Amino acid sequence: MDFEHIRQRYAGKANQEWERLCSTPIMRIEYMVTTHVLNRYLPNTGLILDAGSGPGRYTVDLVHKGYRVVMFDLLREMLQLGQQKVAETKMQEMVMLVEGNIVTLPYKEKSFDAVICLGAPLSHITDSQARSNAVAEIARVVKQGGHVFLTGMTRLTSYRGAIFWLKQHPEFFEQIITTDYRTCGIMDGSQVWYTFATGELEGMMECAGLQVIDRVGCEGLANHLPVENLEQIEADERYWPAWKEVLLDTCNEPSIIGISNHLLVVASKAADAG
Repeated sequence: MDFEHIRQRYAGKANQEWERLCSTPIMRIEYMVTTHVLNRYLPNTGLILDAGSGPGRYTVDLVHKGYRVVMFDLLREMLQLGQQKVAETKMQEMVMLVEGNIVTLPYKEKSFDAVICLGAPLSHITDSQARSNAVAEIARVVKQGGHVFLTGMTRLTSYRGAIFWLKQHPEFFEQIITTDYRTCGIMDGSQVWYTFATGELEGMMECAGLQVIDRVGCEGLANHLPVENLEQIEADERYWPAWKEVLLDTCNEPSIIGISNHLLVVASKAADAG
């Protein structure tokens, strides 16, 4: 697969990617829910592969908690910014930076205690065989008993998103109403995106020898709610704690997972798996 379109899409955007998860209420919720799930399932210590790390927002969080991390990304500029951010923690010895693609990981089997692949790098891989290879590679390099955290963009929410952003991006609606999109899940925009059908990512992980243990909608109930309302709740010290509790309590509710932008699937590698 040619990864040049991904490099072009993210060229010059390392700082933007670093700020992304703190830039809007809905992205802060994505970050909060994802971190909640990581805290729940990650081992207490160990070596973690941050596959498709970008500039390393999650890597820095993990280093602060005492994990050793390999930041692995396609773009050197992402890793360079990540190196600066890690240096600010004074714990550079805890992080290794590696440039490469997640379809062919340069590691031996069972090298990592856990693998995270967050922010939907898999949705940038529009070739179906390459996507399957990436999931298989991630499953291969995690240790037996280790956990894998994979994210992808959901196809169902793209229909809602096209309406939400209709005035700003009417071209998205024109794309998703086509039979081709509903069948193949590939949408052209500033980036070619692949959106996962319901149950598809979970099935890929099971085919790779992983056992799915949780499914989470990272934006959950908050997705496509008015931004000004989310900002108002977030700033209200009376209402925010209760709203936060609702979001965390319902993030793996099956009835709302499909309407989240990001699906996060957590799986484990059985002790007798290859």
